[in-house]
Amino acid sequence: MPSRRPPRRRLAAGVIGAAIGASLLVSPVRADAPPPPLGGEQTWPNLSDAYVEGVREALRSGTDLWGEHLIAKPEGPTFDNIKDYLVPVATGGVATGAPDTGANGISDTGYHYLPLTLPPGDTAETQSPAEPTANHYALHTADGSGITADWHTPCEAAPWTKDYSEAYKARCGNFWQAQFFVGPDGGERYGSDLGRLAGHRLHEGYLPILRTDYRDAAGVAYTQESFAARVRETGSLVSFVKITATGTASARATRLRVHVRDPKNPSLTLDGSKVGTDDAVYLLADGRPALAGTDLTYDLDLSKGPRSVTLAVLNNPAEVRGNGASVLSPGRYRAAREEVARYWRGKLAGGARISIPEEYATHALRNLLIQNLTMGWRYSIGNFYEQQYVPEMVDTVATLGEFGFTEDYRRNLQTLLELTKEGGPAYPVMYRNWEQGAKLLATARYFRLTGDREFVTRNLDRLRGYLDDYVRQAAADPNGILEKQRCCEDNWNAGYWTHAQIVSWWGWRDMVEVFRRLGRDDLVSAYAGPYETFTAKLRAAVDASATELPDGSLFVPRQLLNGDRPYQSITESRDSSYWNLLAYYGFASGFFTEEENAKLLKYVHTRGGTFLGMIRFNYTGQAIGDCNPNGLAGYEGTGVDQVYGYQYARFLAANDQADRQVLSFYGQLAHGFTRGTFTIGEGANLDPCPGKFHRGTWLSPLSANNASYLKNLREMLVHEEGDELGRPTGLRLASATPRGWLADGERVAVSGLPTVYGEVSYTLTSRLSRGAVTADVRLPSAARDAAVKLRLRVPAGHTLAGAEADGRPLPVSGDTIDLSGRHGHTVVTARFTR
Repeated sequence: MPSRRPPRRRLAAGVIGAAIGASLLVSPVRADAPPPPLGGEQTWPNLSDAYVEGVREALRSGTDLWGEHLIAKPEGPTFDNIKDYLVPVATGGVATGAPDTGANGISDTGYHYLPLTLPPGDTAETQSPAEPTANHYALHTADGSGITADWHTPCEAAPWTKDYSEAYKARCGNFWQAQFFVGPDGGERYGSDLGRLAGHRLHEGYLPILRTDYRDAAGVAYTQESFAARVRETGSLVSFVKITATGTASARATRLRVHVRDPKNPSLTLDGSKVGTDDAVYLLADGRPALAGTDLTYDLDLSKGPRSVTLAVLNNPAEVRGNGASVLSPGRYRAAREEVARYWRGKLAGGARISIPEEYATHALRNLLIQNLTMGWRYSIGNFYEQQYVPEMVDTVATLGEFGFTEDYRRNLQTLLELTKEGGPAYPVMYRNWEQGAKLLATARYFRLTGDREFVTRNLDRLRGYLDDYVRQAAADPNGILEKQRCCEDNWNAGYWTHAQIVSWWGWRDMVEVFRRLGRDDLVSAYAGPYETFTAKLRAAVDASATELPDGSLFVPRQLLNGDRPYQSITESRDSSYWNLLAYYGFASGFFTEEENAKLLKYVHTRGGTFLGMIRFNYTGQAIGDCNPNGLAGYEGTGVDQVYGYQYARFLAANDQADRQVLSFYGQLAHGFTRGTFTIGEGANLDPCPGKFHRGTWLSPLSANNASYLKNLREMLVHEEGDELGRPTGLRLASATPRGWLADGERVAVSGLPTVYGEVSYTLTSRLSRGAVTADVRLPSAARDAAVKLRLRVPAGHTLAGAEADGRPLPVSGDTIDLSGRHGHTVVTARFTR
């Protein structure tokens, strides 16, 4: 990168007072007494005034008020000290009210759902092809209210979806619901009173087997378990449902009603266990129910104890061989459930093994991997986000590779390379440069992680086409950078968008280095020179557009050469909020110097860029306190959008911001997912809304949001360092683990985690009561020349006094041990004093 740079715009203190607000020209304040965490004390259905005002005070702060307070604690952020600041996310989108109305394909209650399936083969094969495919999903609503079988939203309700996604279009016409009702007359929707819904959870904490508890108005208690499986009697995916009712002294009977809701209005019959039409079975029911129209009812006598009902809901009404009763036997039910567990345990065992001393975080890791292995290249499943957004999704599938699922990474990346929004009916001119840069970057990342030369060779013509396009654009542009294009999905305006320019630069840089690794001097010669010229021009454009502020922070606008000024508050408007989503692509790229990065971080953290370590976003630009209960779920008011926390996590890791990485990790774990089911959409609301208790999220589940959590955890465990050309220079092991993970008696273990040097493994065992931590480290031979550092972040009050391996002392600095020059197996003993 050229060392000579044009002068930046600087704002004097008098000017900046008007431009961004003098009150914000301070470093982050670590408040001694911010509003207390009252989220855990709230009871359905009303939020207390103290809670509402506390959240809004934190939102109005120019800093991450609660986050800074937690960072300042001796123990730092933990799940326990962060979980009660907010009420949970629960609602998952706009309730359609009926399967044939609305355009979002969401559960009719508006509660979040889990898209469950049991792939008929390995996920790398079944989940990676471009749609439409034979894949089927059952959407199990997490309040227990019902199952949406093979979702769809009618095309006529939203004809623009035909331009959006062939996947979405292909779903039309297959949608039906099994809805569950309980109570003395079977008139109360299961889960409808959220005050009596005791929560939702997964089998063993992470497997896609949903369990809920509910108590009806009469006092009868219910437990429900459901999962998607396959049985030999039918070719359809089957959702098993088991509902158990337990009475009380005053409630000794109940009615369970299963309502079949289908726009096709089928004429149903009950034949033994089969409920269906003449040629297709909708569901199998055990016991002796009655059928009237589209309602199947069980009258349950609870006077002698609990009663259970088992159902098998066919995703696609189809033939069932035999009488169907055998499918519902207790043995077959248990076998089907165990097959689901066996499949996913086996799939996870094929990746890297991660062991951390925190059960809930472990459950999140495993379930999010299962979700993303299921969703593959798709942004979501079950709504119009079941499609591709290339810049976000290439990062998402990369996390699969970074946790050891390299075949899933390869196949899903190949699909994404072949997809684009450019040139379709809805997008005659799209954000092509951003897409192309993301694809170049992802291909380079895949190659470095796997060494798969064949993958690059197979896609070489496509990759060269992207670079040739860049060379032509830069040569033709009056400023020597890439042409003006549309910003992104939600912004049609053409401009020199900073994120698109820098991601293109990033992908160009890394692909030139891949060509060097491949020995393709001809390609290096073709693209390295134009890259250097483009780099100089882009640096000039960035410097001419950036603003240095009197407090020492640096603002880089979202558009280059457009005269944009710094924001008083990062979420003051819709435009400034989009800056907060997209800016981190540039920040994480390595384009900026270490000094500039520190200034960029200061700007973000002194102007309300984060909340409990998550990326803030205000979709409508409305003021804090103006939450609109009728707005889009997740976007009713100012909130967060952790899809773009992925790049923020990279930026923090590259700048060794360990405490902020931990804050972001726990902030998202506690408040960026539904509790117990780990589901989240694109955005999640923060500002309390009148008449609403739970926080909403937009179109869950969302694979890219999941990937942000996975990426942050990966960076906490292993961070790869590189030089200004993107070439690997070293590894930082355990550089940002929470301090509690190395409390006395605890253990952190990583096995087979892929890196640019090969697979890395280590086990850290804390014996702090004896003043020691041992590290069993296995490094690949390719790391012999790398700078390898091991950090031991132990609880406050302990100081690293020294370390040795093979009887020889190792260099120590602060809490970090230098393992440079070592490869193979090394056992380190670290000594701590108090």
